[in-house]
Amino acid sequence: MNGQAQSKSEIWNEESLRALFEGSSDVKIQACHFGEQESVEVVIAFAEGLSHSADIGKFILPELNRLFKEQGSFKDPIVRLSNVLSITEFTEVTEDALSEAIFQGDLLLIFTEENKVAFVSIADKPTRQPYESSTEISVKGPRDGFVEDITVNIALIRKRLRSPSLHVDNLTIGRRTKTRIGVLYFYDIINPKILEDLHARLEKIDIDGLISISQLEELLSDFKFKLLPIMDFTGRPDYAVQSLLSGRVVLVIDGLPMVLIAPAGLSLILKSPEDAHFNYAYVSFSRIIRGISLFLSIFLPAIWVALVSFHQDQIPFQMMATISVTRLGLPLSSHMEMFLLLMLLEIFREAGVRLPNAIGQTLTSIGGLIIGDAAIRAGLVSPSVVVVGAITAVSGVTLVNQTLSTQVSILRLFFFTLSAILGMYGVILGMVLLIGYMGTIKSFGVSYLAPLSPLSVRELLISFLRLPWDKINKRPTALQTKDPDKKKED
Repeated sequence: MNGQAQSKSEIWNEESLRALFEGSSDVKIQACHFGEQESVEVVIAFAEGLSHSADIGKFILPELNRLFKEQGSFKDPIVRLSNVLSITEFTEVTEDALSEAIFQGDLLLIFTEENKVAFVSIADKPTRQPYESSTEISVKGPRDGFVEDITVNIALIRKRLRSPSLHVDNLTIGRRTKTRIGVLYFYDIINPKILEDLHARLEKIDIDGLISISQLEELLSDFKFKLLPIMDFTGRPDYAVQSLLSGRVVLVIDGLPMVLIAPAGLSLILKSPEDAHFNYAYVSFSRIIRGISLFLSIFLPAIWVALVSFHQDQIPFQMMATISVTRLGLPLSSHMEMFLLLMLLEIFREAGVRLPNAIGQTLTSIGGLIIGDAAIRAGLVSPSVVVVGAITAVSGVTLVNQTLSTQVSILRLFFFTLSAILGMYGVILGMVLLIGYMGTIKSFGVSYLAPLSPLSVRELLISFLRLPWDKINKRPTALQTKDPDKKKED
């Protein structure tokens, strides 16, 4: 019976409701009788733990009893009850509609005499307070963060944007999870083509359940085997507000403490939510450091192996002499040393993620130092390789987007393999392939390398060298927004 639609003309009563939820012991169903002769039957149903059950005995049942005692068996009970209760009648009574109402915390009311079904919202779902995001630490910014409740998350954005032009479109994804998604955007700013493209992709999604933001990002992507993120994410409402004001779309997903931001290119993914709260000079310096760190994290091991194994003549003589002395007696070649160290770094990083925060950070840092020192003393690796590996690991930590940080590990190993086979030619080939790959990626019609491709010098400077606030007058040109001006010119 489950999963099949039942038409409105069929009778809903206690028996049919119990048949629908026969395997759900947490769904409480009871037939209540009202009126002087107790001739009026109302079947109530709610999900234990998702509803504020105390309201049923305190407010709803007494109100039903009072009205039925005064009026007797009357017609249109829902219309009359709407004067005292926030009650809504189902426009289409199906099993899916009833299940969705029950499991989102509503109280189901079936008036068997009239064969009408309605619900009263008494939702009291498990949730937590909007504490600071654990992945994006706030130094000078606000300390409230998104939680697992879509209503709270939208409210955290709404309280910062008191404008009716901020639209919220609601939809549901997942045949079984029925996950609610909120699409937030400024209708007088957003590029209509981006919005239409996003809605078209969302409507095509047909899955059993939506459980993560990465899953939704992959489902919305044209590149099913993509290596780089085409959407940004954040756990901070203030950064979501910045993205909305710049002409982007924010996707709020029920059950997840993160929101997705689209479209997103490399320039956005390298930005930090804290950039808005610091001086422009420091932010510009930080963004340059992040760009350099991204390059080092991907290419430094490959460049080192290429120089030491294939192009020793390009290394200064004194440095080459030092490297040669430290490598005396080592059983492994330079590229095998680097491969061993990179694998150890990935093992430590994975172990740090799986353990509690305090223990994980200690294991990653102290464990890396101890193992590195022990490897040098045991004659397995040279000190120079350990230094290169440490710089690579620290550079990867500076990346803001955690999805990009994990994908960098895969790219690093790929380019390391090319350099171990082809030397510096492999490094150059890898750079060309990476730039070419990024040039083909589009995030909802926006180039991934914008404003570098197509080139816009002004936008490039704004992306990597933040200007003072009074100089930031325009929204990103790559988004082609309806309203390109952030403030009116004097």
